[in-house]
Amino acid sequence: MGRADTAQSTRQQAALLKPFVSALQVPDAHDGRLQMSGSAAAAILLAEGVDPLVHLTGRDRNRIALENELLGLAVLGVRSVLLTRGEELPASYRPSTHQVMELSGEDLVTSARLMADDDSIPGAKEFFIGTPATVFVPKKDWKPKSLMARAQAGAGFIQTQICFNMKSMRRYMQHLVDARLTWQCAVIANLAVLPSATAAIELQQAVHGAVMSRKLVQRISQAADPELEGVRICAEKIQQLKEIPGVSGVNLVSNNRPELIVAAIEAAGIMP
Repeated sequence: MGRADTAQSTRQQAALLKPFVSALQVPDAHDGRLQMSGSAAAAILLAEGVDPLVHLTGRDRNRIALENELLGLAVLGVRSVLLTRGEELPASYRPSTHQVMELSGEDLVTSARLMADDDSIPGAKEFFIGTPATVFVPKKDWKPKSLMARAQAGAGFIQTQICFNMKSMRRYMQHLVDARLTWQCAVIANLAVLPSATAAIELQQAVHGAVMSRKLVQRISQAADPELEGVRICAEKIQQLKEIPGVSGVNLVSNNRPELIVAAIEAAGIMP
């Protein structure tokens, strides 16, 4: 789900996307900009009959704050969360603020799982827990030890960063399959629908680890209809992801243009 600053805009996105998706992800201010809390957005989505997948970052929360947030989400009826340590704010961020970074990725997953197992916490529920991963081209002997530890701690799915390089994705996924990690966790790939070359460059600069080639940006910039070309590229990548062993699904991102997500899904010929 794109940045939604009002209840009305959240409902509008939910109404448009609901027939085409299994869930809507609720981001957690990765860039530090002010936005609606995940709990508030999740409550609105639940009222609209949409399954929210709420992101929670350890950059802004210690263990107490994380557990309070998880309990609140459980009481609301949220069943899926993506727990990430979070990106450090740039040195230029103002006003200057303290970053917590108390919990590792494994600690975040463990905390959520232990709450569900604790009968003394009324309202606590078992979440479908996600954890992030960064696609790269591993060396031949590389093992996904950190991801395996998080899966052992209770993670049920892995979500990659935005990645348009399917060769890298295929080689990365081969290591996850060889380690039998895909027997324990679903893997969700991340893509963006890019309406222009400028939007592609801005996304690359704003989102840590986003992988896209100059050739891709050039293809959009040279197209007669850059927006349509961005939709076509996303649809092509979705089709290619379907052929990569171990990939279970895709999360689509747009810059507050949910109609482009619908267009990409329709162009790819997929439905939830």
